[in-house]
Amino acid sequence: MDNESPNGLASVWKEQPVQRAEVSLDQLRLRSRKLDRRVWWRNLREYAASVAVIGTFGYYIWRFPAPMVRLGCALVVAGVLFMVHSLHTRGAARTVPTEMAFRSCLEFHREQLERQRDLLRGVWRWYLLPLVPGMAVFLFGLLLWTLEQPHAPAHTRAIVITFFLTAVACGLVFVGIGKLNQWAARKLQREIDALDALGRES
Repeated sequence: MDNESPNGLASVWKEQPVQRAEVSLDQLRLRSRKLDRRVWWRNLREYAASVAVIGTFGYYIWRFPAPMVRLGCALVVAGVLFMVHSLHTRGAARTVPTEMAFRSCLEFHREQLERQRDLLRGVWRWYLLPLVPGMAVFLFGLLLWTLEQPHAPAHTRAIVITFFLTAVACGLVFVGIGKLNQWAARKLQREIDALDALGRES
């Protein structure tokens, strides 16, 4: 959905430093605030992309007369709304309280990393799979509608191949997004492990 989606959820962590040495309270708060800002901007991009997708498929509901196409569009909109709700409830940014001591700040930052890690690990459940039924019904309905057009009999083979390749491309994009976010989740886990080591040392 979002052109930045493969990076939208995962690239937040590309520049996230792995903590291996002792850090001061101020440094820990700074890292927590940076995480907070990156998550906030990521979510903002996802919300903006969701508005665009809802607007596009809402237009398609009005544009296409085929009932199956309209049903697919409605399912896509429902999937996007579910995704937005999940992102807001499970992945919202949280600012570190200024009065926290080192140990409390460490635990707070670790908790936020865990929340984002779990969010990325579950990207198939809350981000990708909710869109699959709508996209499948939409594409299949669009294929049937196209085949019913007056010019279709002369181009049936090309139409079917085009829609098949489109479906495969969508599937590959979904798999790529899922894999990329799993990689990002593993990177966050390494960050959490480093924080655990820091906590034991302190």
